Amino acid sequence: MFRKLHVQLTALCAAITALVLAVLSAVCLLISESGIRRQEYDAFLSGAAAMYQSLEQQNLFSHALIRQLEHSYRLSLQLSDNGSPFFFQQLEAASVPDGIWEAVSRRALDDCGLNLKEPASLGALTQHHEFSIVYAGKNWYASAALLPRSGGFVGVMAVRALSAMEQRIFRQRLAFLLTGLAALALLSAFFWNFTARMLRPLSENRKKQIQFVASASHELRSPLTVILSSAAAVRNGIMAGDRQFLDTIDSEGRRMSCLIDDMLQLASADNRTWSIQPSETELDTLLLQTWEQYEPLAASRGLHWDIALPEEALPRCRCDAGRIRQLLSVLIDNAFSYTPPNGTVRLSLEYAEQPAARKALSLRHDARKAPAFFIRVTDNGPGIPDEQKEAVFERFIRLDRSRTDKSHFGLGLCIAQEIARLHGGRILLTDTPGGGATFTVELPAAVL
Repeated sequence: MFRKLHVQLTALCAAITALVLAVLSAVCLLISESGIRRQEYDAFLSGAAAMYQSLEQQNLFSHALIRQLEHSYRLSLQLSDNGSPFFFQQLEAASVPDGIWEAVSRRALDDCGLNLKEPASLGALTQHHEFSIVYAGKNWYASAALLPRSGGFVGVMAVRALSAMEQRIFRQRLAFLLTGLAALALLSAFFWNFTARMLRPLSENRKKQIQFVASASHELRSPLTVILSSAAAVRNGIMAGDRQFLDTIDSEGRRMSCLIDDMLQLASADNRTWSIQPSETELDTLLLQTWEQYEPLAASRGLHWDIALPEEALPRCRCDAGRIRQLLSVLIDNAFSYTPPNGTVRLSLEYAEQPAARKALSLRHDARKAPAFFIRVTDNGPGIPDEQKEAVFERFIRLDRSRTDKSHFGLGLCIAQEIARLHGGRILLTDTPGGGATFTVELPAAVL
C-alpha cells in the first residue's frame, strides 16, 4: 500500500513540477524569442537604412561596392538601372534562390505600391519599404527602394535569410528542453526521496501497530486460556479444594485488566488525547513518600533501598503528581525486578541550572541555562547492553523473558517515557558505575 502511495505521490509531484516548468519555460521562451526577433528586425532596418544612405552618396555602382555593402550589412542585393539588372549581377552565380527577386518585386508592388520596373512617379528622395516574406520554405526580411538619379532611377532590392536567427531560436528551445528535463529528473529524484522520508514514519507506525496488536493478542491469550480452563473446572461444582481455581481466575482477570489499562493509556498517548493536570508539586516530598511506600517491598526482597535528596530547599515543579508517581513506580518496579538480593537500589533528586549538568548526562550541549529537575533510579543489577538500551522503551519488550514474574508486559517503560514527554521532559538510560542501570528523568523546572 505504501509502495503504491509512494509512487503516486512522486508521480503527482513530478507532474505538477513538469507543468510549472513547462509554463515558465514557455513564458521565458516567448519573451526571449520576441526579443530576438525584434533585435533581428531592428538590425535589418538599421542596416537597410545605412545601406541606402551609402548608395545615395555614390555616382557609380561597382561590383566591389555591392559586395562590400552585402558583407557589411549581411544582405543580398539586386540593383537595376531603369528596370534592367546590372550587367555584372547577371553574370555571377545567384547567392539566393532563383525567383526571390521577382517575389520581392511583386510584393513591393502589391502591398506597398512600389513599382521597381516602371515607377509611376519619382520624388526627389529615396522611397523604400521593408517587409517579411516566405519563399522556398524559408523566412526572409526584404526591402525594396527606388533611388532617383539624373536620367532615370535605380531600383534596389535587399533580402536577408532568417535561417541563422531560427537556428539560434532552435538551439535556445533545445537548451530549455534539456535543462527542463534535467531539472525534472533531479526534482523527481528529490521527490522520490522526500516522499519516502515522509511515508517512512507512517509505514513504521503501521508496522508497530501490527506488532502491537499481535503482541497484545499473545499476551491476552495466556490469561484468557487460564481463565477459561479454570472456569470449566469450576463449572462442575466447587468443592473444598477448588478454591484455587477461583483465585486463579481472579489473579488472571486482574492481570488482563492491568494489561488493558496499559494499552488504553498508550492508545491515548498515540492519539494525543492523554492529558495531564499539572499543579505546584514539591518533588522532594513526593520522592520521600514514594521511597517510604516501597520500603516494605524492598525489605521483603532483601534489597538495600536508599534515597538521596538535596539539603537545600528546592523550588516547586509544575507537574502532575499522580503521573510522576506512576512513572517512578515503573522505574522502581523495574529496578526491583532485576536487582538480585543484597543489591542496592537508590532514588535521588537533583536540581541543576548549569548546562554542564546536561552535558554530564550525555545530552546535546545547550547554551541556554534552563533549570531542570533530574530524578534518578539507580541499581547495581546486571545492567543493560548498549545495543539494547533503545529497545527497552519499545512496546512489549522484555529483555529477560525467562522471568516468572507475569505482572510485567513490557509496556511500563514505554508508558513512563510518554509521561515524561507529556511534561516536556525525557528519560535517559545510562550504565551505573560498577555495573547496573541508571534511569534519569529530566523534567523542566517551572519556578513558582
